[in-house]
Order: sequence, then structure tokens, then C-alpha cells
Amino acid sequence: MLLFTQLLYAQSTLVTITEDATATTSSLSNTDLYDFNDLSNGLNSNVSWDGVGSFDQVYVREANRFGGAVDESTGQGSRFSYVKSAYNIESSTLTLDNSSSYFGMWWSAGDSANLLTFYNNDNVVAQYTTQSMFGSLNLSQDYYGNPLTGGNGGEPYAFINFFGDAETSWNKIELTQLGGGGFESDNYTTRIETFNPDTDSQEALGTIIAEVSGTETTNLDAPSENWEWAFEESAPGAPTPPIFALMFFIAAIIKTKFLGI
Repeated sequence: MLLFTQLLYAQSTLVTITEDATATTSSLSNTDLYDFNDLSNGLNSNVSWDGVGSFDQVYVREANRFGGAVDESTGQGSRFSYVKSAYNIESSTLTLDNSSSYFGMWWSAGDSANLLTFYNNDNVVAQYTTQSMFGSLNLSQDYYGNPLTGGNGGEPYAFINFFGDAETSWNKIELTQLGGGGFESDNYTTRIETFNPDTDSQEALGTIIAEVSGTETTNLDAPSENWEWAFEESAPGAPTPPIFALMFFIAAIIKTKFLGI
């Protein structure tokens, strides 16, 4: 049973940033995008994301120096999600219709009280803070300050990608503000499949900044052994899920030892 537990929870997410510090969208293909532009300013409850999932609540603001990704139709900043206790919203939760292994968003004006948590039902898959995401050596000064307005130069802005490995997925994403300030974000992007080097470009993968398992973050500037496959020319086959691998192992022992097959 100890072996089973260790295998079941050996999960990993790879965190990357887009190559271009001014980018506010994902370059990954075959994704679904939510940009908040069609919502009213203020608090919105029970918001549906067609074909993807729903938000319990979202507070929406007009673009300012702290948030609001580029609206491709105007070239200007757009409405964005804002989590702030002073606005009677301490968290915003996106529940997905299908478990997924990729999520991306423009994380703007990152501050120390921002907390992003991925869940599989009620189990924490991975948890991210501004410090863990923006503490990487790969994040240069180019990522500080709003790339659209040039303001707020003391805080980082970047489009961040979260890729699950072959055994890692989530069905709920929660944004929480733990203290003062606000959690600004925009252009939520998701798809069920993780990065696939057979069909996705290396440019879409971005620059590695960290590997996360649960609440443990390891800053990286190169792929670890867990993620070397993402940089190979051909993707590996998906590994056998641990629970089934263990069942086959036990069945083989029973057949050999007790049934003499």
C-alpha cells in the first residue's frame, strides 16, 4: 500500500513563461480562451465558460496600470479579473467540466499575497505564489512594469503556462488574495492535453522557470529528468496509470504463486 500511495501522488507541473515579455496571450494551439471582456464591471456570480466550466464569482475591472491584457481588436488594455478583499471578493474559483493538464494566464502586477491553487476535486495538485513564479533567474527586468502602459515598474507581469505531466491533471483552479493589494489576471487559457512535442512547437512551451509538486516549488532553468521528454523530437507513450499498473502486478503474483499459471 505504501508503494501505491507513492505512485498515486507522484505528480508534477512544469511552469514556463512566454519568450516575449510583452505577450499577454498563449502561443499554444487548440486551446479555449476566456478574456472577461463580455462581463459587466463589478461582481459577477455563477459565470459560465461555454464548453469549459464555470466561475463561482468574478470581479471585473476596466484596464489600468495593474491589469488588463491587450484587446486584439483595439490594441488597448481590456477588462480583467480582480480578487481583492476590500471589493468583497477574497477568492475566485474556476471549476472545469473536464480534468485538464494545461492552463495559462496573464499574471499581472504580481504581489506577495497572490495565491494560485490547482485541485483535483478537493486534493491540492499544485500551489503557486508570486514569489515561486517570479523568483526565477529567467525572469529578467524586462518583465517588470505593465508592458502596455509602462507603469507600476516594481511588480512583474508575464503570461505564465502550467503544464501537467502524464499523470497530473486538475478540475478546479482557485485564485486567492491573502492580504492587502489585489490579484490581477486575464486571458485564461486551457485545454485538456498537456504539451506534446509531436504537435506543439518548442516556442509554445516557453522558457522554464519552475517545477511544482503540491506546495513544493523547485526553480529551474533547464528541464529536469521528469520533463526531458518535452524537449525530445518525439513524445513518449502515456505511462500506465499507477493504480492499474499495481493491479496488474498483484494479479501476476496471484496467478504465478497461487494458481500456478
